[in-house]
Amino acid sequence: MTTGRVQVENGELAYEVRGDGEPVILLHGGMLDSRMWDAEMAALERHHTAIRYDARGHGESSTPTERFKHYEDLRELMAALGLPRASLVGLSGGGRIAVDFALTYPELVESLVLVATGLSAMVTKDPFVLEQTKKLEEAAAKGDLPAAIEVILRMWVDGPRRGPADVDQEVRRRCQEMYTQTVVRHGLSGFTLMDELRATERIGELTPRTLTLVGDLDSTDIAAIACRIESEARDARKLVVPGVAHMINLEKPAEFSRILLDFLACS
Repeated sequence: MTTGRVQVENGELAYEVRGDGEPVILLHGGMLDSRMWDAEMAALERHHTAIRYDARGHGESSTPTERFKHYEDLRELMAALGLPRASLVGLSGGGRIAVDFALTYPELVESLVLVATGLSAMVTKDPFVLEQTKKLEEAAAKGDLPAAIEVILRMWVDGPRRGPADVDQEVRRRCQEMYTQTVVRHGLSGFTLMDELRATERIGELTPRTLTLVGDLDSTDIAAIACRIESEARDARKLVVPGVAHMINLEKPAEFSRILLDFLACS
């Protein structure tokens, strides 16, 4: 195992590398950090070079002070590690970064695994998410961090079809810890200072072999994105995972690792 820090423009990224073989880079969800990939690192390192990193404004990486692009940070990470090409696995906001990267640097992407992914310039329509977003704004206005974190858990861990008691409490605890540490350490700088593409208008330009996963209990917005990727990207298929919402790999780590390894083995 190797850990280190890579200098990027006006910042730095903390990363970890394990194993040997075809490289796979894991991109964590927004407000989470690379610890969400513990199980996948253990599964991947047997047959692949597994790389995970904290996006800028998250985890052990630096706090942004100027405008930046997450997908350009990824390019600089790959260059620093001497990776001419890699498969990308991204959950939620990590998938959003992976898609922007694949649109900008398709020659650097072997394959894509997009897990409950968002897309840059997506528009929220799900009534549940809109309702929770209003509650989040109210909690933020009061400076009530625990209440704000609970709303985020409701949106992106429980999802619209479950209550908190219906979800594995260890999964909730881990996400709560990561969400809280991100806000305390970095604020929302990883979001407010980032520049993105408009990937929602360019899905048809995605050329890598792609698997998109969506939980059947997730937001309708996320389900709609998975359907669009399957129908509009050049080489994509969708897999619906039953009994989970947004945090597919955290709720079903063994099943997720099996799906991931099977897909990578066919690359």
